[in-house]
Amino acid sequence: MKKLITSKSHFEQINLALAYVHNNFGANITAEDLAIESGYSIFHFHRIFKEITGENVNDYIRNTRLEKASNILLYNQHKTIEMIAKDSGFSTATGFSAAFKKKFSITPKDWRKGGYSKKSSNFSNANISMIKVDKMIEIENPIIINKPDIHIIYMRTYGYEDDMSLIWNNMHQWCEKMNILSTPHKYIGLFHNHPSFEPYNRARYLACIEIQEDVFRNGKVGRCKVSEGRFAKFEFICNHSELYKMMHLAYMNWLPSSQYEVRNFPAYVEYKNPKNLFNNGILEVDFYMPIQLIM
Repeated sequence: MKKLITSKSHFEQINLALAYVHNNFGANITAEDLAIESGYSIFHFHRIFKEITGENVNDYIRNTRLEKASNILLYNQHKTIEMIAKDSGFSTATGFSAAFKKKFSITPKDWRKGGYSKKSSNFSNANISMIKVDKMIEIENPIIINKPDIHIIYMRTYGYEDDMSLIWNNMHQWCEKMNILSTPHKYIGLFHNHPSFEPYNRARYLACIEIQEDVFRNGKVGRCKVSEGRFAKFEFICNHSELYKMMHLAYMNWLPSSQYEVRNFPAYVEYKNPKNLFNNGILEVDFYMPIQLIM
C-alpha cells in the first residue's frame, strides 16, 4: 500500500515539472529549477523523472524545445531562424541548428523550405513520420475570439492514437468516483505537440475536464489552467485520426494567409459530444488555435 501512495505522489510532483517545462520552454530551465518545482532533491528528481517519462530531464527539455521550434519554423514564416532559436530557449542559432539537425536529420533552413514534407529514411528517430493528409479537404474559416482562463484537471498520455477511448474512460471513471461530474464541466483535449507529424508514440496529449471548483491533485490526475488569450476557433466533425490531420491543415492552409501567428501555447479542442470519446465514435469539436497579431 505504501508503494502505491508513493507512486501517486511521484506522478503528482512530476506533473508540476512537466507543466513548468511546457509553459516556460523559451526560458532558461535547469534540472535544479524543476527539482525545486517538484519538491525533490536533485538526486531523487533525476531518478523519478526518468522513471515516469522515459527520458532524462535535459533530453525532455531539449526535445520539447525542438518540437515547438519545428512547428514555429513552418507556421511563423516571417520569423528568422535566429528569432525562433531564441524564442525556443537556445542561446545561439548555431547551437539550435546543430541540435535540430541531430534530431531531425535536416537543417532548420531546409526544413522550412519544404524538407519537412519529404517522408524520408534519413530521420534518425524511427518514431517520427510526417502526416499524410488530403490537401483537398476544405477547412472553413475560423472565428477569432478571446477566451478567459480555463481551470482543468487532466490525465497525461504519451502517444496520440486513432483510438483514445482508454484514457478518456479512465479519466471519466476517476471523475465519477470523485463526484466531479455533478457540477458543470467540459471535456477538453490539450495538445502539447503541434500537428506537423503523424500521431506517434511520444506525442504529448492531455485528456482534460474543465472544472468550476478547486480539486486536489491525485496521482496521475494533475491540475492546471489554460491561460486566457486570443484564439482562432474552427469547427470540425471527424474521428480522432482525422482530427489531428484537420488541425494540421488549419495551420498550413489558413494561418499563412492570415494576419496572425501562433502563440507559444498549446492548442486545444473542446468535445461537444463527449459520450463518443468513450467508444471512439465521431466527434464534434471546436478547435482553438492560439494566435496573436503579427507585429
